[in-house]
Amino acid sequence: MKKIAIITKNTTFNKYFGGLEVHTKALIENLSSDYQVDVFAPKRELKNSEVKENNKNYYFIDSEYKTGPFSDLIKNNWYYGLSSFFEEKDHINKYDLIISISSAGYPIIRNKSKYKPNIISVCHGSAYSEFKSLYNEQGLSFSLFKNLPYFLYNYFYKQPDFIRNSDFVVSVSSYVQASVVLETSSMDLAKFNVIHNGAKLEAYQKDFNRSGSLKVLFSGRVEKSKGIFILLQSIKDLNIKLYVAGDGSMLEKAKQMQYDLKIQDKVEFLGKLNYPQLIDYYKECDVLVAPSLRVEGFPMSIVEAMGYYMPIIATKIGGNDDAVFENRNGFLISPGDADELKERIKFFDTYPEKVKEYGLNSRNLAVQKFNQDFMVTEYKNLIERFII
Repeated sequence: MKKIAIITKNTTFNKYFGGLEVHTKALIENLSSDYQVDVFAPKRELKNSEVKENNKNYYFIDSEYKTGPFSDLIKNNWYYGLSSFFEEKDHINKYDLIISISSAGYPIIRNKSKYKPNIISVCHGSAYSEFKSLYNEQGLSFSLFKNLPYFLYNYFYKQPDFIRNSDFVVSVSSYVQASVVLETSSMDLAKFNVIHNGAKLEAYQKDFNRSGSLKVLFSGRVEKSKGIFILLQSIKDLNIKLYVAGDGSMLEKAKQMQYDLKIQDKVEFLGKLNYPQLIDYYKECDVLVAPSLRVEGFPMSIVEAMGYYMPIIATKIGGNDDAVFENRNGFLISPGDADELKERIKFFDTYPEKVKEYGLNSRNLAVQKFNQDFMVTEYKNLIERFII
């Protein structure tokens, strides 16, 4: 059986994870039916150093995940920890392919000449996108200037080196691919392709007969960068019910804000849900709202919700417009615009027939373009091209 090494900065075993980790897990689970898959990730808060499953081994490396310009000077850094541990495992297992999720595999990629396998890198964002996300959230702040050296290092050195030394580059959206190609001045466009994140679809028919208020779902980390405060402001004068699925550093502040705005009867904070619980809310709620200020590559929550017949209201930012089509299956709004968000939510509250129309369109798009089976097939076809 051929052996694949997957390197990622975080996993669904960790306390905090998001769409990138969910996407990576789906990839690991599906690839392990045909290949031996070894996953390398920082240990972070985890107690176990290894988790072994059928055709899957997770190795959690006890090192500090720092990847800035002076990371090599940090004791127990990710560059050293991954390089030494991976070299040992590669010597034993002789991997046939390496897959780097975002830049987690850069310690290996920058020393590519030491390793025999081809390397496929999966890009969920770009250097400029990360910096722009920070600006969107904090403006001209001390934190922005504090991160400037890392951005310059990432933009002018690390990202170009990472792309140049990858044998093939997958981007999760058209936006990400265009950004990476532009930022790295890449000329070899044949080594790039878009493979969208895919959701696991079940045979399901939604009952669109609504009783009571419009039910709106927010699914994600409760952080300022995810637009939670903009969302709470937007519903102040609306007669709807908002469900907030997720936790994060701003959870308590968001809970306090509902009382400050006197909207506590309209909001229910669900906390962090497991996937079966989240599916129940995809089925129960009418509309998904994704008001993120971050330049997201291609949010998993959007394609998951589309699979359950949900219209989408998302910010016109990052790769969202690959999945959300204006006046077809949802709306794209300006980041940070609470009034525009309010009007779009009000639209679905006023015209319930549009919830059904847009919801059916969402499901059809998910089946045709964002099906996990399609995603896995595209990855497997690509792997067969590059595995040794």
